[in-house]
Amino acid sequence: MLQYRSQSSVRKRLDYYYRAINAVILNRQNPTTGLIPASVAVTTHGDYRDAWVRDNVYSIMAVFGLALAYRRVDDDEGRACKRIDGLDRSDVSGGVDDEDETRADELEHAVVKLMRGLLFCMMRQAPKIEQFKKTQGLNDCLHAKYNTATGDTVVGDSEWGHLQIDATSIFLLALAQMTASGMLIIYTTDEVDFVQNLVFYIERAYRTPDYGIWERGNKINHGEPELNSSSIGMAVAALQAINGINLFGSRGGPSSVIHVLPDEITRNYTTLHSALPRESNSKEIDAALLSVIGFPAFAVGDAKLVKKTRDEIIEKLGGKYGCKRFLRDGHQTVLENNSRLHYDAHELKIFENIECEWPLFFTYFILDGLFSDNEHQVEEYRAKLEPLIIDSATLVDFGQFISDSMSESDDGRGLKTPTSPGFTTPGSTHSESKLPEHIPLIPELYYVPHHLVEAEKKNNHSQARMANDNLPLVWANSLHTLGNLIYENLLSVAEIDPLGRRFNARKTQSSDTVVQVVLLAEDTNLQSMLSMYGLETQTMEQVHPITVSHPQGLKEVYSALGRNAKLGLSGRPKRPVGSLGTSRLYRVQGHLYAFTPHFMDNEEFYLTSDNDYLISIFEQELAFVRQYWEYPGRPTMVVLLTHAMLGGLSKSRTFHTQNDSEAQRLTTWRKTSLGSSPQKDNKRNLLNFFMTLRSGVCNNVRVRLGRLSEMVNTSCIESLDFLVTKKDIDWLGILRGAADRRKGRNARKLGLNEKQTQAATPGGSGSRTPGNHRWSMRRQSSTFGTGFSLASLTTPAVNTELDGDNYFGSHARTPSEGFTLPSPHASAAEPSEPYSSGKRHKKKAFKLKDHEEPRVTRKGSGAGLGVWTPDLNTLEISEAPTGDTVSLENDDDDDSDESSPDGNMDSLGLTLGDPSSMEAAQNMLSISVNLYDQIDLLQYLLSCQGADYFVNNLDATVQTLLEEVYFKSLQLKLWSIVRQAAGLLNKVVNSLTINITDLVIRQKQITIGSGLTEHFITTPLGPDVLSQMIYDGNFDDVREGPVVQEVLIYLGSFIRADPEMFEGIMRLRTHFLIIALREEISRLNSCDETDAVEHLMQLSPFELKSLLGTVLSGPTLSANATNTLLRNQSVSGRLSPTMSGRRPLNSGGSAAEVNIKVQSGGYHSGSFSKILINESTMSVSSRGINMVAIDPVQGVLIESVSFDTHISEDESDDLARLVDWLQPGMIVICSAKDDCFEHLTSAARLALKQLGSELIGDLKYRDSWCMIGEKGAEPGTAIEAHKTFMDGPTAVIEKTIDLNQYKAKANVQTSFPSPSAIAAFVPNSSGRWLRRRKNDGSLNRVPDKFYPRVWRILSRSAGFRIGSNVLPRDPIVSEKTPEEFNFALAVENFLGVILDPAERQIAVETLMVIAKIEDRNPGMEVQPEVIDLPIIMREAMNKFWVKWVVNGPGGRGQGVPGGVPGSSSSTTTTAATTTTTSSASATATASAVKGGIQAVTIGNAAASGASALAFTEVGFEHHEHLARRMFYDLPQEGKEGTFAYLARAALKLLPYSIDLE
Repeated sequence: MLQYRSQSSVRKRLDYYYRAINAVILNRQNPTTGLIPASVAVTTHGDYRDAWVRDNVYSIMAVFGLALAYRRVDDDEGRACKRIDGLDRSDVSGGVDDEDETRADELEHAVVKLMRGLLFCMMRQAPKIEQFKKTQGLNDCLHAKYNTATGDTVVGDSEWGHLQIDATSIFLLALAQMTASGMLIIYTTDEVDFVQNLVFYIERAYRTPDYGIWERGNKINHGEPELNSSSIGMAVAALQAINGINLFGSRGGPSSVIHVLPDEITRNYTTLHSALPRESNSKEIDAALLSVIGFPAFAVGDAKLVKKTRDEIIEKLGGKYGCKRFLRDGHQTVLENNSRLHYDAHELKIFENIECEWPLFFTYFILDGLFSDNEHQVEEYRAKLEPLIIDSATLVDFGQFISDSMSESDDGRGLKTPTSPGFTTPGSTHSESKLPEHIPLIPELYYVPHHLVEAEKKNNHSQARMANDNLPLVWANSLHTLGNLIYENLLSVAEIDPLGRRFNARKTQSSDTVVQVVLLAEDTNLQSMLSMYGLETQTMEQVHPITVSHPQGLKEVYSALGRNAKLGLSGRPKRPVGSLGTSRLYRVQGHLYAFTPHFMDNEEFYLTSDNDYLISIFEQELAFVRQYWEYPGRPTMVVLLTHAMLGGLSKSRTFHTQNDSEAQRLTTWRKTSLGSSPQKDNKRNLLNFFMTLRSGVCNNVRVRLGRLSEMVNTSCIESLDFLVTKKDIDWLGILRGAADRRKGRNARKLGLNEKQTQAATPGGSGSRTPGNHRWSMRRQSSTFGTGFSLASLTTPAVNTELDGDNYFGSHARTPSEGFTLPSPHASAAEPSEPYSSGKRHKKKAFKLKDHEEPRVTRKGSGAGLGVWTPDLNTLEISEAPTGDTVSLENDDDDDSDESSPDGNMDSLGLTLGDPSSMEAAQNMLSISVNLYDQIDLLQYLLSCQGADYFVNNLDATVQTLLEEVYFKSLQLKLWSIVRQAAGLLNKVVNSLTINITDLVIRQKQITIGSGLTEHFITTPLGPDVLSQMIYDGNFDDVREGPVVQEVLIYLGSFIRADPEMFEGIMRLRTHFLIIALREEISRLNSCDETDAVEHLMQLSPFELKSLLGTVLSGPTLSANATNTLLRNQSVSGRLSPTMSGRRPLNSGGSAAEVNIKVQSGGYHSGSFSKILINESTMSVSSRGINMVAIDPVQGVLIESVSFDTHISEDESDDLARLVDWLQPGMIVICSAKDDCFEHLTSAARLALKQLGSELIGDLKYRDSWCMIGEKGAEPGTAIEAHKTFMDGPTAVIEKTIDLNQYKAKANVQTSFPSPSAIAAFVPNSSGRWLRRRKNDGSLNRVPDKFYPRVWRILSRSAGFRIGSNVLPRDPIVSEKTPEEFNFALAVENFLGVILDPAERQIAVETLMVIAKIEDRNPGMEVQPEVIDLPIIMREAMNKFWVKWVVNGPGGRGQGVPGGVPGSSSSTTTTAATTTTTSSASATATASAVKGGIQAVTIGNAAASGASALAFTEVGFEHHEHLARRMFYDLPQEGKEGTFAYLARAALKLLPYSIDLE
């Protein structure tokens, strides 16, 4: 950088730049409006004399910089300038240069005039801003350009791509920087309100597609807007910069401060960082991003991402004459068709390598280097820019051109263009027209002349280019001048960036932010109960004088921000305030207000009814606040604990009086494989979670638990004093009202009292459905849109205690009469209690009978699913003769004398939509005491008569009764009924739109439905549209609608917390995700699809979210396949992970043997637990009973878990459930640590006896005990060791298990070929890779760099084919670039025709294999023919089958006729078969010989008992389905991996050409 040693030299350079700026910029400024035309050229490409908002702001930056430079001048002969009343005034003392002072004032006033000119142009369009806040419509936006002379609009709303969020954002950014530097631009409060509304205008940039900086949207320029990273980035910078700026300067008050809510900044910030370096769907990179990663925005906080984006711009867009705007940009190239604005898709490729290069971008590189102190970059790009600059002295008519540029004649529309060197020889004799000195002029762009196009295409950057007629581009000249002022040290970067935005990318993210947590109790009763557990809380009264309010109040008062009746502006839209906003304290007139977080508000966030889910969300929000907190002070989260969350807790339960049947029931491990979900466990988990906050750390987030008064001094406090001037809003009443609502309300939403018992119901005393009747609901799918499930529902054991609140937000129809969901904020005097107990009241009661928990019996021991069903109301499947029938039959004949009221209820068939059985259904509904029956009967009534039908028997409408069932089932945590009722009521989650937006803005497409009714979501949508998509008859099962919403909520939560989880996923198809969840449950429970659906529907929200997280875990599934998903009990110390994995055993010796060693030490004997498997120590070692389960048939460890039976009987119950869940024959290792006796129930003891234990009955307090048992073994057969508490640890017990024996036993009587019969010798991964492929296929996951590789293959072939679907090379390759998002979408659409998720992944692997073949063999290329993917895949599977089945293990056996030993070629089998014996080392498998058919023996006959395998045909054609399944379970890599087989098939079938040179 240059250094001037004397003030005279400085002044001389400033005067030079003053003359240059006057000539190029200020001479063009309109004296009336203050606006500057983008250029003075009128060319074949357009009229540039209009005033673009963006160009004006950039053009005035040089003037702003020069004014600041003049302000710096202060020496003995200079002037001293001070700021008074926001204006520049001078004290003349000792020789002041009045000319310098005048110039400084002149320049500053020119800046102010332009900024106010733009402000007036936009203020005249205030109605558009008001409309745009509601619609984000293309025709409701501010115009992007105005008439320079008048400030009027120049084109219609729909005649130009006006929606350019970056233009409005750069205006706000410049306004903030200029105001911070001392300039006064805003004069009135009306203008302040307008600027505040400009903030609302841009704050949703993250979800608003616009036309971007180049005004064209999609690069084809056909009028389709896109989400542009350059627009979002500029919005981020504007929001961050203007937040907290007082537009009246140092003399302003609270009413002139601009407010930006932190969550709005963060949404844009995270969206930008997830999108970079991509610009948009159609532009994989854009040079406009230089303004985002560097000057003026500095919007990116990740230095690595800044470098990655900059390097990609240089690599893909850099050139000798500047940078291309984006790839295949045809603008102003000689091949562009100027007769139309848009391009045809196929013609974009003709612009490749000849795109125009813009010197403008070199000025960005220079400024970026100056601001980042990168001198090398500055010198490099100054040297590159120098030869591109045109000296004004070489232009023959530039002086006259400047003097006439602002002529008012002919409306300023005459064609005036300076003669450039490209057309006139420099040094012409017309010297009288030249400027008196040399002024550098930067052209708009350089293009390739027509005669050099072909040469440039063949050798990029090899040909000379010419400047176009648009000279100079004022924007570029302004930035160049600004860079020169800084380079020559006439101006410092601190002066041009007083807000310090340049430090954004250099900041290190604070990792030690402490989140302050304040716990409030709903009332003193709850406070006392929590204090017994050691949890200190405060009540609302105890935090006085601070007021704790509902987040709704904050939303309401912020709606007054920017409200202005004169301008017709309504203020901030009433959108919820996020966690960052509610983590601040607020001050109004000296009084402090705190707000509870929005995500814990039951009225808004429905899923908080499940406390386990609430815990997971709370942890995520803590991490979110810690990560994005960039404000003074600490974040403070105020949490209100209610009776609904924690009421009714008890420390333990006892079973001293329970009988054997009760103990047996407790051994039921829920076959959903997701653990039990009693409400007390749910509440205890929440309590334990809050107690763990006392440790100061929660999931690596530092937290501080304390009283609110103690947190004030370290909290972030935001002023709301602007409310004082807002006379049209009762802000005090709103805040106090929110506080009153938070304290509790006696006037409840329900027109009934949930405490009232059924006996209090008029006419209900003693009228109960006879318990000896069982009604069997037989259901088929519906044809009227909301039908019954295809699968049977089973009724799990339930707890009748009521707590919690609504499951889904009330976006559905309102009840026709009194029944609505109760407020979650119950009166402090009336905490929620079970509705089946309590005092009787005379208020309106529930209409339906209460759900009763009947006596339970075990259904079928062998085929049972492990779910306990009541004697009453078992639900089964049956085929209806015609139509969709609900059949209710009395299948208990024991007490037939107790008939139903109508006398004809023994057999009742109900067909959805058929009203013939309405009366019988109503009678049954009035006597039913089972919620499962009630919801099915109500669904029938709804299908026949609609929601407003009045049921006389119950004095209520169907709508009201559905709301009642919905409420009751929610309190009982009967999630299947909750979902069914929510689906029938068409309920929509309030936060659904937010979560879909979070997915879409991160370039994830979403689909709802399947088949022809599958809806694609690519942009954020409103709740009404989403509701229609979900409930338009897409689903056979009415419960799928609510589950779809849950899945979308969880996906949004995951992508916010861990975006890397979605790596390689572009499209999220909810229907296939639900299928993946169903498949996961089916695999875990070994049940069919119907039962898996029922299990899925019965999962709690947290369990469903956890299972979805397992499916999303991607590549880890092939290494660790999850078997059992349990509740996260880390807070109580039982389970640290939420997933326990099914993983292969680490065989230290023979692969067919497993060696187990175990030892136990009680509290006085070392307090340890050691379990070794093949000398590998298991990590499970906690207090209580540590348990490891092994599946010896598959050779995998399926469970590793600890049960703290010392502290809780609930742990004993879970142990019993796990044992009950295990299949017979599974090996179980148990070891006690510390103590396991204190709360070891008889149910747990009984469960351990089922593993072969006998000594468990002798176990006492703090004894040592361990065991190696087997499920189903007789008591006393297990290997056990026991020592009393003073006798020391047990001896080490040991057992070696021969896995072959278990496998052989399992394969007896298995017909060949089958997975179990050939798994011993065929390569497989025990289902792990099959599972991974199914899940990845459901998620549409692809490997890294997949799409560019597919593009390369497609460019060399004629296309891809899958069945009748073809992805052609043209125009796909001609239109789209390799890393363009739209190309990826085209490939996704093509692969989407494959319905089997696993098969889709094999298709992806096939394309990757073809790419790898070409990568490793540069001389080989596919000839231009269509590549048929299924043929290649089928050939690979055939080779696999022939090698391992047809030709025997390892390819060493003798094949069937036509087969060659050791060959992997295709073999056609005949009816005749040949008997063959394989090598002795093969694993033994056998099956019986049937009907005299000749058999093929595979394996070691001696080891297998010389059994023979029976089959007639083993050819691939006869067993293709089995071959596919086994092929899909192969690993990718290795000699026997899918890649190897696919490569052989591709080399055989594809027409490769080889270039030997």
